[in-house]
Amino acid sequence: MYRVLLRFLLCLLCCAPGYTLADCIVTQPTRQAINTPINLSIGIVDIQVHCYLDRPRALSFPLDIVNNPRIFTASDVDIVPLSSARAAYLLPAGNFTFTLTVDAERDRQLLLQLAPLAQFQQYNNMHLLTISGFAGLCIALSLYVGVLGRSLRNEGFYAYSAYILSAGFFFVLQEGVLKVLLPQAAWLHSVGLKLIFAGLTVYTAQRFISKLLEFQLILRQWEHMLIRYAGLLVLFLGAITVLLPSPYNHFTSLAMGSLTVLSMVAIIVATIYAMIRKIHCSGLVFVSLLLLLAAMIFRVYLPHFSEFLHRYALIIAVTIEAFLLAVAASEKVKRLQKDKIAAYLNAASDTLCPVLNRRGWEDAANQLLKQHRHEGGFLVMMFIDMNNFKQVNDIHGHAVGDDALVILAKILNAQCRPQDIVGRLGGDEFVIMSHCHSRAIGERMIERIKQRLMHLDLRIGALSLPVSASVGAQIIDVPHTDLSTLLHQTDMLMYEQKQQQKAMA
Repeated sequence: MYRVLLRFLLCLLCCAPGYTLADCIVTQPTRQAINTPINLSIGIVDIQVHCYLDRPRALSFPLDIVNNPRIFTASDVDIVPLSSARAAYLLPAGNFTFTLTVDAERDRQLLLQLAPLAQFQQYNNMHLLTISGFAGLCIALSLYVGVLGRSLRNEGFYAYSAYILSAGFFFVLQEGVLKVLLPQAAWLHSVGLKLIFAGLTVYTAQRFISKLLEFQLILRQWEHMLIRYAGLLVLFLGAITVLLPSPYNHFTSLAMGSLTVLSMVAIIVATIYAMIRKIHCSGLVFVSLLLLLAAMIFRVYLPHFSEFLHRYALIIAVTIEAFLLAVAASEKVKRLQKDKIAAYLNAASDTLCPVLNRRGWEDAANQLLKQHRHEGGFLVMMFIDMNNFKQVNDIHGHAVGDDALVILAKILNAQCRPQDIVGRLGGDEFVIMSHCHSRAIGERMIERIKQRLMHLDLRIGALSLPVSASVGAQIIDVPHTDLSTLLHQTDMLMYEQKQQQKAMA
């Protein structure tokens, strides 16, 4: 009974409203409950706390606006630091007072959290696991897109890798992961170092999006330069914040935050314009930027709206944005590859017939010769020339002659496999090269095409045009490197067949 009465009296003397028998209360700089935000001013701040605990508790707070925390107590009270991503201490059971001294680097509010040790450890482990997973994801995505950029030699993709790595390292610093690994390296927890990586994140993100959506092509020069220099200025402000003494670094960091938001708004406007211009992947970029802007508003301007959103909204937004931008980069690669193939086909295709032109066919034939040298097998090579084609032009005109060549090219395509290469060297001369796994397959292919071209009845408008073609063919089983020699040999075989047909006529 005596002990209960003593505890009740101590509570009346020491506790503010809402203070319980197992709680702590802040007595300086203002008297308030420990779970309410404490207003800080830039500089050294002493926070005095009185506790009456029936069991040990974990006291923790973030290090995003404070640095170099220290606790002073009476000699008989032992407060032990805990390994954590936050500043954390194990408060013993009992009735005691301690002073927490911090170096405040921002005019903001600090929230102290008191929790049972098991709950704190569970939260700390989940936090470390989440941030470590996020960092691993950033590394994986940066490597993936970096490899894509290397294959295309496109610096825009390197900017994505730099952006994701900078963002990952910024959040590793911001959320105190390195504090667990390197607790004695106080410089790793400074706000200045975090701002450097924040500036790098903004600048590299701007560079990547500019390259991805081709801002230099769709925007006026001054508009593109304005966006670019805004990103450079954010990077510059982040760098000089480390060098400036307090309170000047506070003003530069505020300017950096405001300029970052303005830069994002400018990029969003430019992205909307890219959507209007139907630039590929601009919709994905727009969604990711909106998510990121909303998260930044919670982080910078609404820090006490929700502790969860303040702490994790930006990480979640960057994670989603990283995925969306990786998808956009992948789609960009596909589009570039498709355009590259289309450009090659356009340059390699015959202007009249649906086959390769001489240059395109020779490039493809050299690749097939290389394949034959490595894989073996048999190469089939055919040289096709339409008989009496000059008479067709002279009698019916060049338009009919052109139509006849187009029909012949379609017939050759129909008689060949997709992997066979068909080309037109010029005039009425066509060539075919095919890689076969057996001589019998090659012989059947030659015989099939010869039979098909022996007698043709081409329907051109109302005209029925009987024509034929001579085919010179050979099967090659010995690897070759000289395409021109093979082409000449096959041409001679075609000429011999043409002479035989004239002799039989």
